[in-house]
Amino acid sequence: MPDSPATTVAQQYPVAVMVEFQAIHDNRWVDGRWVVTGVVAGEQLAADGIQCQQIHTSDTGQQYLWSGFSVALHRDDAESFYCNLMSDNPGVFVICEEHPDRPLQPFIVTLSYSEATTYMETDQRVERVEMPAELYRWLEQYVLANYVPEKKKKRRRVDWKESERERH
Repeated sequence: MPDSPATTVAQQYPVAVMVEFQAIHDNRWVDGRWVVTGVVAGEQLAADGIQCQQIHTSDTGQQYLWSGFSVALHRDDAESFYCNLMSDNPGVFVICEEHPDRPLQPFIVTLSYSEATTYMETDQRVERVEMPAELYRWLEQYVLANYVPEKKKKRRRVDWKESERERH
């Protein structure tokens, strides 16, 4: 069933991921760690393919901006999007690949709890960061237009005596 023009929401939103190497000074085995520090959203971030650019370097660490990503919305994830919005702290989930000699490399950005959980179960690195306000509003419009909670069904009590008689 197609949406009416009033409820149509764009299905993808361009985003970029900020990744930072944070130096650790009080650990003799580890120099530092890579973390996702944020997601930036907006049309100006649309790019042809994934691109990485160093945006800052200092004694305490390095920052990179990975652009060319987009967040996609699918109707079958509407309940997962709803749960994300209703949580205490709605977030963006960034699924990453780790390389010992390179920056943390994002490869999927999602707003779906279900998708993020699937990657966590396969031991992929999943980072959660705060959802930017423009993504929140966009996702909220989508959920309002597409999510219909399932009606709870009352469970029917099974009469064990009757089912026992039917088997014999």
